[in-house]
Parts: sequence; C-alpha cells; structure tokens
Amino acid sequence: MVKKKTKVLGVIPARYKSTRFEGKPLTLINGVPMIKRTYNQAKKSELLDELIVATDDTRISTYCESEGIPVIMTSENCLTGTDRLAEVSKKLDFDLYVNIQGDEPIIDPNAISQIVDIYHQYGNEYMVYNLYKIIDDMDEVNSHTIIKVIVNEQDEVMYMSRLPVPFSNSKLVQQFRQQIPVYGFTKDALSVFSNHKKTINEQYEDVELLRFVDLGYKIRMSETKVDSIAVDVPSDIKKVEKFLNNKKDESV
Repeated sequence: MVKKKTKVLGVIPARYKSTRFEGKPLTLINGVPMIKRTYNQAKKSELLDELIVATDDTRISTYCESEGIPVIMTSENCLTGTDRLAEVSKKLDFDLYVNIQGDEPIIDPNAISQIVDIYHQYGNEYMVYNLYKIIDDMDEVNSHTIIKVIVNEQDEVMYMSRLPVPFSNSKLVQQFRQQIPVYGFTKDALSVFSNHKKTINEQYEDVELLRFVDLGYKIRMSETKVDSIAVDVPSDIKKVEKFLNNKKDESV
C-alpha cells in the first residue's frame, strides 16, 4: 500500500484591529509591509505544501491580492489566531496546519520546518506541536509578553505562564524556556479548540494553548535554537529594523 503523503498548510493569521497596535500587518518595516515580510520568510520553508494569509479585513486582503499573496477571508468573530485557523480548516483539508504569527516579520523558516519534522515523527499521537528555547536574560524571563513553558521529561507541556516559572525553592538554578510562537495543529485539534470556550487558566494567562492543557490534551514541545522578534507594540518596529540593518536587509 502506498503511504498517503502528509499535506501541510502554513497559515498566517492577520488582524487589522489590534488593541495595542492597529494596522500592524500593513505597517512598514524598512519600507516593506510586515505581512509581506512574514510571508516571504515563511515561504522559505520547503516543508509547507501551501501558504496563505487568513484575515477578516479587506485592507489586508486587497494588499495581499495586489502582491500575489494567497489570502482567505475569515469572519470577524475570531477571537484568536487559532480560531482563525479553525475556520480555515473547515474550508481547506490538510493533515497539519502551521500557525505562523503575522507579527513575526523575521521568523526563521527553520522553526516552521522543525514543527513539520516533529509531526512527521509523531503524527497524530499529539494534537499540538510547539517549540521552546532556553533563555537566561532576566529581562526576558521577567517580561509578561514572553511566555515561559514548563515541560515534563517527555517534553510535553505541563503549564505555560507569563510569570518567570518554574520557581526554585532549592539550591538548584532553574532553567527557563521561552515559548516560540509557531504552532502545528492537527485538524482534530482545531475542532476541539473551536468547540470549547476559553478555559480558566487560558483566561488567567491569556495563552491559547492552555485550553488544550486544561482539557487534558498533550502538547509536544521541542527545543530550538532559532531567534525571532515579535512586533507587539509600535516600538518593536525599531528593534526589527535594527536587526535587519545589522544583517544587511535584502529587498523583499
């Protein structure tokens, strides 16, 4: 019997009406809109069969169409990027849906490929796949915008928090793991997510993946070495531009 080829879709959720940074996807970074930079970086991963932008805003969809970037419209009812992927999964049939944050304009395509590789290894044994990296910069550790993750001996998520966890009540120096915002979801995972309201820990921490943990599902993590800069507020644009200028930004 010929083994069925795994079909992987990369999805970049893009929302215009961000509370902290309205119009973020179309904000210029060294003269290039952020959504285009994110798309061009993501498509460098050779393990994606297709890559699309998912949005509820015509300004974003119009721009994407003008640039030849595949785009799909989703409803305005999506509260999170994962909700947007869940809508996409009802329209497009794939085995794995990789959520690539629209505010990660310098995302390393190796992070996307690593998610797909882990899925190829474990398949539907896990519903969700994610990455972490070890951090020791205490500004990052104490930052509420950076999600810290606690894993068990099998690299499965036990908890995620905006606080500097785990706490050490011994002489042991704790190791902090920063969650990398690239997620792999099976179709069943997106169905579970969309059919359940926000769970209590998800509401406390404002971390979407805690919905799966609260509902008793396993999330497979894997350590990575990739770096990225998320654009959460307007001042983050300068950080990205500084990174690109130091790297000698290539035209995209």
